[in-house]
Amino acid sequence: MKRSIILFLTAFIAFASSCSSDNTETTSNTGELVVNGQTFPLTKAYLIPNYTGSNPNYDSRRFYITLTNGDVSIIDNEFVFGDNITQLVDFNLYTSTTNSGTIQQTTYPIFSTTPNINNNDAFLEHSSINTNIVIQNNNLVSADELSSDDFEGNVKITINNEIYTIIFSFQNDENTVSGTYTGTLSNLNYSYD
Repeated sequence: MKRSIILFLTAFIAFASSCSSDNTETTSNTGELVVNGQTFPLTKAYLIPNYTGSNPNYDSRRFYITLTNGDVSIIDNEFVFGDNITQLVDFNLYTSTTNSGTIQQTTYPIFSTTPNINNNDAFLEHSSINTNIVIQNNNLVSADELSSDDFEGNVKITINNEIYTIIFSFQNDENTVSGTYTGTLSNLNYSYD
């Protein structure tokens, strides 16, 4: 009888555990970069947040996001790249003037190629799209690079419970770039002096 009760309780606990794990949301960072039809994974994202101090030399509208497939850190305000990185996309973004100090959920058009853009609105100042990266001694030494300065397009950011969805699309006469990322952003320790 005791053995039956123990078996029943063990089975019940295993069943309850499996049911609760089915209902638990897990977050995995997933994304992809597509350059001229070739797809590359994006599994990590990093953030240099907006400046929140009072030094007038820093713009509280500006923030940076980096999407990649490897490890990135900042030491002494210099980027340090993991040897495993093979692609990287960075975004130099500005919120609208009414959203300074935050990461605004909106669409950021490319400033240099968007007609009649208002400087007070949110915009993408610059993005570089790097594939086939070679890292040596934690420095990026070579890559196939495209610049958003030559493209039309935009980046859209939405946030739900600290999970970011980033969708981007750039194009010109010679190249098309698009991508998505859904997941968390890890803060980089950039020091505003």
